[in-house]
Amino acid sequence: MFVIYGNMTLYGFIISMRGVSFPLIKNSFGASYSDQGLMTAMVSFTAVCFCIISGIFMGRKGLKNTAVAGFILMICGMASFSFAESYWMAAGLYLILQAGFGFFEIGLNGMGVRIFTKKSAMKMNLLHFCFGLGSICGPFAAGFIVNQTGMRWQMMYPLGLVPVFIFFIITLVTRYPADQRSASDAGSTVEINTALKINSGEQIPKNELSFFSGLKVPLVWIFGLIMGLAGAIESCSVAWSGLFLSDVYGMNIETQGAFFVSVFFMLYTFSRLACGFFIEKAGYLRVTIIGGIAAFALYIAAFILGRNGIVLLPVTGIFISVIYPTMLAVSVGVFRERAQVYSSAMISIAFTLNGLIQFGFGITNNFIGASWAFKSCVPYTAVMVILLLVLNRITKPNTKHN
Repeated sequence: MFVIYGNMTLYGFIISMRGVSFPLIKNSFGASYSDQGLMTAMVSFTAVCFCIISGIFMGRKGLKNTAVAGFILMICGMASFSFAESYWMAAGLYLILQAGFGFFEIGLNGMGVRIFTKKSAMKMNLLHFCFGLGSICGPFAAGFIVNQTGMRWQMMYPLGLVPVFIFFIITLVTRYPADQRSASDAGSTVEINTALKINSGEQIPKNELSFFSGLKVPLVWIFGLIMGLAGAIESCSVAWSGLFLSDVYGMNIETQGAFFVSVFFMLYTFSRLACGFFIEKAGYLRVTIIGGIAAFALYIAAFILGRNGIVLLPVTGIFISVIYPTMLAVSVGVFRERAQVYSSAMISIAFTLNGLIQFGFGITNNFIGASWAFKSCVPYTAVMVILLLVLNRITKPNTKHN
């Protein structure tokens, strides 16, 4: 438990440092906005690729080896930043670091669905709260290294290796849970709706449980699409809200826009800490459906009210935040011992959809108008709610997590 929560906090800490490092890399080498956009696109593409690669790797090598591979890639990427002498060299080194993030994303969530078999929603939301907690601390640490110590930005990541090495050693000496079900429950059956196209009670041999076998299960795609939509809506609130407030209402991005994002993340992070207990009592899918409907209603009200409705937009963070981790918790009840392997397929689908939607947000703003990227959250939230209702109908007879 210490390893999984500690590593997730570390993951959020390191990945959020890019909020400081990316602008510094751009300004240090005089890169253009086009270069910055291309770098961001490469990072997104690498994230998707290594979610798939790490999903295959985890299915074959297990949880602990996946975590170790993530640490090795992170260490190589972070240690090399002190040698960055050009913009594209720095970008290439960051892609190595991003590859490590892919292994962390799959490995930590895979471990979560493997060991959180009781009170799954509470523990999974707490796990993602740890990511948010680390994400809050990362930019402050990066800013301190650059502003208070007078060091070059190239030393930001090498100095960040201190906590990485500590958790790497702890991870190496920790005994991980077995990756497959034990002999004692090998004969147990898994009751899953026939919509899975897997007969109820059918046992899948261990050598057939893989990332690719997960992609053949229709319900895995429903989980992945819901998680991808939730991630896209969350990302839109961070990436496009400032431009929305600036372009539509003439507000200052550095002050009012930054305040909006800060409030969104505070409510978002607090919700993951506090709502797990409520979810356990009220029902997993029931809460996600209510959360999706509440977010949809808040978006509609905010955009109809115009400037007066801006205060409602950050509140959506309370309801959006619980959907991604809770869907992973639902998968534990639906897929049982298959959840660890299938989670990698779900997350890869989610990352791919998120990237496509983010690209779609830009196209929407270009061709329809400056406000429509953010307003697109309305139809995306509606689709997410519909998929949640479909999932609830499919799984309701066969899982206690409704």
